[in-house]
Amino acid sequence: MVMSDFSVSKCYHIGVCVKNLGWTVSFFMDVLGCKLLEQSPRDPENQAFVTGVKDIEVTIAYMDCHSQLIEFMEYGGTAELDHYRPRMVDGGHFHFCMMVDNVDAAVKACLAYDPEISTLSPSPLVVDSGPNKGNTVILVVLPDGMMIEFTNNR
Repeated sequence: MVMSDFSVSKCYHIGVCVKNLGWTVSFFMDVLGCKLLEQSPRDPENQAFVTGVKDIEVTIAYMDCHSQLIEFMEYGGTAELDHYRPRMVDGGHFHFCMMVDNVDAAVKACLAYDPEISTLSPSPLVVDSGPNKGNTVILVVLPDGMMIEFTNNR
């Protein structure tokens, strides 16, 4: 056990870099029912200090997604940027998991929103073990590679 001189009170927000902030904000509002709290560019000098990357620009949107604060960031400027797109099984992968009352309807709404949205599997799966045993799950992939899992309570 590591002893420290601080304590964590909560996970304040989750930050995610996206390729198209306008698209992402619209999708999260229109399809998932999240609320945009604030969206604005940040000072490039501050961003260079925080990120360690020179010549960087960013616009940040904070969204309330069913009581979870999400910070979406779209970086630009003259700095060279990579597009990190791991598969579900690769180290560094992350995904959101949304508890919904109807997994099939959630997937249908996503697929209808944009033809570039896809699913990882052809149909939902009922989990057969672990703490989510009995839940139905499926993952959708957004155009920039972000993944969202939809699940329901057993």
